[in-house]
Amino acid sequence: MCTELLVKAKDSSVVVARTMDFASPTGQKYGLFNAGEKVTNPAENLEVGSVNIPFKAKFTDAGFTLAGKHFGARMISDGFNKEGLSLATLWLPDTKFDTSLKCPSDCISGLSLPQLILGNCKSITDVKALLKDKRINIPTDVLVTFATIHISITEKSGKQSVIEFESVDGKDGVPVFYDNPFGVLTNAPKFTWHLTNMQNYVGLTEKFNIEKGDILGTTFGTTGFGNNLRSLPGDITPPSRFVRATILKSLALAYSQPKDINEAMLLADKVISQTVVIKGASANHGTISPDYDYTQWTVLKDLTNFKLYQKSDTDLNYEELTCDPLKLQCELAECA
Repeated sequence: MCTELLVKAKDSSVVVARTMDFASPTGQKYGLFNAGEKVTNPAENLEVGSVNIPFKAKFTDAGFTLAGKHFGARMISDGFNKEGLSLATLWLPDTKFDTSLKCPSDCISGLSLPQLILGNCKSITDVKALLKDKRINIPTDVLVTFATIHISITEKSGKQSVIEFESVDGKDGVPVFYDNPFGVLTNAPKFTWHLTNMQNYVGLTEKFNIEKGDILGTTFGTTGFGNNLRSLPGDITPPSRFVRATILKSLALAYSQPKDINEAMLLADKVISQTVVIKGASANHGTISPDYDYTQWTVLKDLTNFKLYQKSDTDLNYEELTCDPLKLQCELAECA
């Protein structure tokens, strides 16, 4: 699940809001990763790069055991670095990674990809250069079920791209970049489908309320205000959340663009709150008993001032997080 959106203020400040929707506790923590820390492929303990730029991030401690081998890595789900580059991973089951147990020479480990991007890139151009002629590997079919994602990359300038991993010329795990003109992302289907689907909702951008209408010669007045948004999707499927966040953001910005980072955060919070999944409202795929996705936490990332704010499912207000240094690789006891 999950929803992400960006808001840019008149003074060029940029804030990114993101929800984490999941059915079971994800073990989320947060930390500040230091410059110069090495990143290794958790499956083979091979060095695949180094992290040069400190960044704050939400991350998951993920521990996997397969055929007697322990795969331990802090798999980052959301973060941003001091250069103002933001990354968010969102669930996408249509992802096509390379699943070879031994990582091929033209592949980068998907288990350390977010760390490499945030630790070495300042812009979308840098990310494209990092991934040029590379594919992404998740080492087994078992592990890949935990990492079916696409990635949203946002620059400090407000420019945003979506990376999806596809099969190209018979090879899996090829990163394909799509410009994101809306600054909104949810989950399945693929991003280009969401762009096409928006054609069904262009009428919702109307700013004025209809006061009356004629039906078979009888004139009727409308009930209250807000009928310009009639047919705005209200369910919490990924397509509906994408449409709802995009239309509400569009109307709000057409009325008044935030003047600074504070107003941008206020607007981002108002829009993202319309996509929050209440616990008990969204049945998942449980076969014996209902398995409910819900919004476990929401973050606001101030890309301009390198500040991170979080609100959990049990919080009324956001808290600014003070992040202490943490290791990218986790010990066996931590990951089990």
